[in-house]
Amino acid sequence: MAKPDDSREPRITERIGTSFRFLIGFLQPHLRLFVGGLVLLLLSNAVFLAFPYLTGQIINELSGGDPWIIRGVGTLSVLLLIVLTVRAVFNFGQIWLFGAVSNRLARDIRRRLYGHLLQLPISYYDSHRTGELLSRLSNDVTQLETAISDVLAGLVRQVLVVVFGIAIAVFLAPQLALFMVLIVPPVALGARRLGRIIRDRARETQDLLAESSTIAEETIAGVATVKSFANEGFESDRYNEALHRVLGKAMETVTLRALIGSSIGLLVMGSLILVIWFGATLVDAGTLAVGDLISFVIYTGFIGGSVAGLGNSITRIQRVLGSSERVIELMQMDPEPGLGAARPFHSQAEDAATATRQQNTPETQPALPPLADAVALRSVSFAYPTRPDLVVLKNLDLTIPRNSRVALVGPSGSGKSTIVRLLLRFYELNEGAILRDGTDITSFDLRAYRSCFAIVPQDVLLFGGSVEENIRYGRPDATAGEVRAAAEAAHMTEFVDRFPEGLSTIVGERGVQLSGGQRQRVAIARAMLRDPEFLILDEATSSLDAESEWLVQDALDRLMEHRTTLVIAHRLATVRKADSIVVLDQGSIVEQGTHEELTQIPDGLYAKLVRMQGLGDTVAAASSI
Repeated sequence: MAKPDDSREPRITERIGTSFRFLIGFLQPHLRLFVGGLVLLLLSNAVFLAFPYLTGQIINELSGGDPWIIRGVGTLSVLLLIVLTVRAVFNFGQIWLFGAVSNRLARDIRRRLYGHLLQLPISYYDSHRTGELLSRLSNDVTQLETAISDVLAGLVRQVLVVVFGIAIAVFLAPQLALFMVLIVPPVALGARRLGRIIRDRARETQDLLAESSTIAEETIAGVATVKSFANEGFESDRYNEALHRVLGKAMETVTLRALIGSSIGLLVMGSLILVIWFGATLVDAGTLAVGDLISFVIYTGFIGGSVAGLGNSITRIQRVLGSSERVIELMQMDPEPGLGAARPFHSQAEDAATATRQQNTPETQPALPPLADAVALRSVSFAYPTRPDLVVLKNLDLTIPRNSRVALVGPSGSGKSTIVRLLLRFYELNEGAILRDGTDITSFDLRAYRSCFAIVPQDVLLFGGSVEENIRYGRPDATAGEVRAAAEAAHMTEFVDRFPEGLSTIVGERGVQLSGGQRQRVAIARAMLRDPEFLILDEATSSLDAESEWLVQDALDRLMEHRTTLVIAHRLATVRKADSIVVLDQGSIVEQGTHEELTQIPDGLYAKLVRMQGLGDTVAAASSI
């Protein structure tokens, strides 16, 4: 006979241990607050357990039962009021302390997690959705936050009430306690099972509601497309159908909740009535005082509620375990090569914000010597990690001499943008090497190496701050005068000065308040402020109108002076004056030379592209680099 599988218990134990070590690591800086909250929690519940007993003694005093050590209804009532007041003070203290710990814990975890996210390689983001990562940062950390302030406090409270409540109940009435143990816990567990049915239905309702929210999110995000196709009615009907499904499931849940709620109430009250009935027989027999019966009934209610609450706490602990495992998994992902190995998740939290600022300042970055000769790709082959079977670059050799202008041209998918990503070390090579003055770039500090670059992309991403903040992103420690000078050099002042708030104007999410040409000039100003030794222009003027292109091109000409520049372009009119034009096709270099040299190859790919764009043998000088 096969042995039963005992793997589940060790697995759960290991999960709990891992999550416990994770939380303890972040609790260390706040251990005094946590211990203080735990002590007050114990005192609060200990005092609270005196409430039923004192209530019973008041009843005994009124009914003429056996006198207690303290006599008099008034005295007992004052004592009960004191107990409740002391409990309220303890309760306030433990809630405040646990709240302080949980909020600090969430801050430290989010700070550490966010800092780690920024250090993960681009390949990680290629295979993970943004919403998934944001969920780790918000929802999962929120679950961990409640582990201290809510789950732990509730679990300790419930265990104390069950253990000491049963002990006191046995002390008051042993026979009645045995009767209560046989009736109340099964009823409480049954109520928990019925409650789980409600939660399952509620979860189904939430899933349907999430689907309807997805429809609304897609429609609002693509409202221009919806309006352009006059599909407002179609989208409204689609959303209404989703809401009808939500309503149907919600009403099923409401009906079930009403039935189960009534049944649970009947079971709980029925069990209490049975306890009271049996207790009344003991009172009638003279073996139990009336006040002790009242105390016992209150303790029974406390115990039943706590037993049912334990099931809810266990469910919430499972959620905390799931959240902690997801956060731990993310924190243990190795950062980009050149940034060091992932730190142990159980190490003490640090001021990551200050560390990040220090890492980004020139004083803390080991500066690279100025480029003396060239940057060279040698026998480079590469396939993206998400598509390992598709080789993008094949045994490629390319040299970019210092202070030269090299242009990459070729059909879409030929590998132009991939070369840029490899130069910036966004990915590790499959084969070959990239050399800077003969030294493999993997031997350099990654931040110091990247600080030598600035890129002006085709689709400029602006952050939702001011124009000045977006320019200053190129060099955070720049002065206001330097920012203004960069803006003037990039021909920005002609539109910035028309804004009421000038450089302090908020650009909106992703820069939506600015036109395409204005965003391009912000990117150019940002690059100028950075003053890089190596400039990358990735289709920097491809989507601009003639006037904007002229202004941007003039700003680019200023930016490229005495600087190593790599240009990616589909519009060949913008690469005429490049020192070298590299023609790529299917991941390999098929031609290389100046514009004049390449146009002399009639059957060449570059000449074919020139003819397809209608450039002939001449290119407008105003558009050329």
